[in-house]
Amino acid sequence: MSNFRLKYRALEPGDLAQIYLWENDLDINRVSLSKVPFSKYMLEQYISQSHLDIQEAGQFRFMLMDDGDHAIGCVDLFDYDAVARRAGMGIVIDEKSRSKGYAKDAIALMKDYAFNRIGMHQLHCSISVDNSSSLNLFENSGFVRIGIRKDWIFKNGSFSDVIDMQCIKP
Repeated sequence: MSNFRLKYRALEPGDLAQIYLWENDLDINRVSLSKVPFSKYMLEQYISQSHLDIQEAGQFRFMLMDDGDHAIGCVDLFDYDAVARRAGMGIVIDEKSRSKGYAKDAIALMKDYAFNRIGMHQLHCSISVDNSSSLNLFENSGFVRIGIRKDWIFKNGSFSDVIDMQCIKP
């Protein structure tokens, strides 16, 4: 699909077990803005609808594959707006594949896909203020901080802020 170190593909039924683990991993959930766990049934339904393109569904999940065709994570484009040509982006990298530069590669791959293949104008994300590694990752990938939502999430008995970031097509 490209000359990047990673490849992407659509979801397949065989991805259910891995996605179920990622969606319900407490360490991932701690830094995501997700509020609820996902059942296998819910994820089966989601995968069964994954053939819809981003314009039909308003979102799309890509499985990230390394050069050995092993699933190392996934990227979501969500809140797709065809008129404004923008979407949100979220990334999960499997614990065994972290600290290898895959997340930065995944952002570059999705920026290429979004800007050059489907004509998007911008991508955005929201990151909790205490997730410094993700903030640094997105900043080092061309995203800029555009605002703070005060007391936006409530976890473990307290509120915390979220930083909004965006990357506009160069």
